[in-house]
Amino acid sequence: MKESVLDVLMFLLDNYSEGGAMDDDDRDELVGQLASMGFGEGEIDHAFDWLESLAQDDDTTTQTDCAPWSDKAQRQFSTQEQYRLTLEARGFLILLAQNPMIDKPSLDRVIDRAMALDLDQIDLDDIKWITLMVIYNRPDTAHLHAYMEELAQPDALRRLQ
Repeated sequence: MKESVLDVLMFLLDNYSEGGAMDDDDRDELVGQLASMGFGEGEIDHAFDWLESLAQDDDTTTQTDCAPWSDKAQRQFSTQEQYRLTLEARGFLILLAQNPMIDKPSLDRVIDRAMALDLDQIDLDDIKWITLMVIYNRPDTAHLHAYMEELAQPDALRRLQ
């Protein structure tokens, strides 16, 4: 399941990232394309649900009234996150937060979306793609798109350190 759901999400990112809102005809066409490529209905539905949930995360009516994070606050990973996110994936997220490539609420959103995939383990490549999808979905982040695409490539971390 791991490769299929992530592959569906990557296909959707590559082929639909600049198209704006998706209507039912667009979705039906994409579902048909994905099915013809051999993806199962479950993986396709899971990927669309994941994307819809990502879009709902930006809805201010679903956000809680939490106090803003202190600039000195550091994100601690829960036991489940430590178990499922590889050391390299956690290191990547910490590096992004320290640089500050993404704001802390976006970092939480990346972790939430990673955990929502129900994968046994989320590695560095997985978390890079998930981060890219979250950044693409956030308003006012167009200036980060090219940078995040570069980070999704192999050996990109060496250039950051």
